[in-house]
Amino acid sequence: MKEIKIYNTLVMNVYTDNGDEYQLSPMDYADEIAEKVKAYDDGDLAEYADSYHGSTYYTKLQKITLGTEIFNGCLYGLATCTVSDDWNDSDTAQLKEYLTGQYADGWGEGFEQREIHEFSETETCEEYDEENDEYYESDYEVRHSVYCSFWQDHGYRIMTETELKA
Repeated sequence: MKEIKIYNTLVMNVYTDNGDEYQLSPMDYADEIAEKVKAYDDGDLAEYADSYHGSTYYTKLQKITLGTEIFNGCLYGLATCTVSDDWNDSDTAQLKEYLTGQYADGWGEGFEQREIHEFSETETCEEYDEENDEYYESDYEVRHSVYCSFWQDHGYRIMTETELKA
């Protein structure tokens, strides 16, 4: 048996209770993401692998452990995979397809619905009082909910350790 690592890009989406959306760097919440991935144990993803994404990889795949890892100041999703000694490049390509599917619709869909962090900020708005013909300011709290996605429509990359370090 041997171990291979497959990395993928992450995105942090923030949603506010007043309808705004924006993104943050995953590094801003690296520790929280690592804890949430570890806590969101949906079982070993290797047990769900089948011939849908290729004819050989799933027979050589023993275990997949999900986590995160920092490389060159960026946080990546990480699938640490235990595979048989006869693993080859074709198997790796099939595994990447399988993991992409899990991140988009399976494991990742459930994970990205779990809040990583929340915070509130006070915002000020200026309003006009017609009766008194004056402007005044009022403060209100806006709640921000932070979520992490292992898959994205744009900019998604999934790569081996060699590809990441190239």
